[in-house]
Amino acid sequence: MNIKKSAATIQDVANRAKVSIKTVSRVINSEPNVAEKTIEKVEKAIDFLNYQPNAFAQSLARSQPKIIALIYNTPSPNYITHIMEGVLSYCYKFGYEVIIHPCRFDDASLIDDTKLFIKKSRVSGIITTPPLSDYPEFINQLDKLDMPKILVSSGLVVDASEKVNTNDYEASFEITNHLIRRGHKRIAFIKGNPSHLCVNQRFSGFFDAMKEANLVCQGELIETGLNSFASGEICAKRLLNLKNRPSAVFAANDEMAAAVIKVANQLSIDIPQSLSVVGFDDTPMTQMISPALTTVHQPLFKMGEAAANKLICNLENTSYEGDDEIKSRLVVRDSTARFLKSI
Repeated sequence: MNIKKSAATIQDVANRAKVSIKTVSRVINSEPNVAEKTIEKVEKAIDFLNYQPNAFAQSLARSQPKIIALIYNTPSPNYITHIMEGVLSYCYKFGYEVIIHPCRFDDASLIDDTKLFIKKSRVSGIITTPPLSDYPEFINQLDKLDMPKILVSSGLVVDASEKVNTNDYEASFEITNHLIRRGHKRIAFIKGNPSHLCVNQRFSGFFDAMKEANLVCQGELIETGLNSFASGEICAKRLLNLKNRPSAVFAANDEMAAAVIKVANQLSIDIPQSLSVVGFDDTPMTQMISPALTTVHQPLFKMGEAAANKLICNLENTSYEGDDEIKSRLVVRDSTARFLKSI
């Protein structure tokens, strides 16, 4: 792909010089402790691409405002609340203020509004969550502003220093095997929002576990929700009203799994004796519903902490010593049981 020199971004410079965005920023701002060979590579890339550093970003680097923005749009309030708590907790320890900035993913003015917000608020870095962290046009705009960022649970290909993920695939593989070991063969899956790439990995884990057990993922048992309770209800009604309904349902998040339990109760389907249900995230609601939900514990608070930690390290040019991938784990509760009979 040919890059127009007049439209070069800091990411283009980093790619050509084969260094991180942080390193390019350090060279531009004449920071100490950068190797001469690295400086030379970056300067050559800048000249070749005719890159013009963003004056606003340079002024931020010099004044070092200690303000971080958490920009989010998610239909799952439990998810963002726990990410937010982790971000706030870590930033407080290191003297950073946090601006919480909700937005609408489907708003036509999303990118323009975000650019205006960044310029008005004078934030020094941004943390963003799905589906925004999976939106290439949105991330490209942050790059054009030379804005340091951390993407939470993003499926986009970016430098490891710019994202924090969990092991969605492995965790989904494990919880699917939990159902298979209990004799379930006709297992339904409710996908999450198609725009959330990491949630799609949960389906991949499910699919591969089924394949390994020589079980078929039947098309009528695969539904697509939007990570919301309401969308889970719609999917559950379709699945549980099938003539040959599933013996188990794996929903890609807890809110949709809770909706499955609600619909099952309405249809007088006993959980877990006639239907096993599992979710993903382990939000507080999993123990508030009856029966308590078997799920994957996703350490959302730790993810928020790790995102804030990594961003502050990038801003202050210090080494990040945490994990790039935060491990999830299976939590078995009361919503799953052995498959005893045909239904």
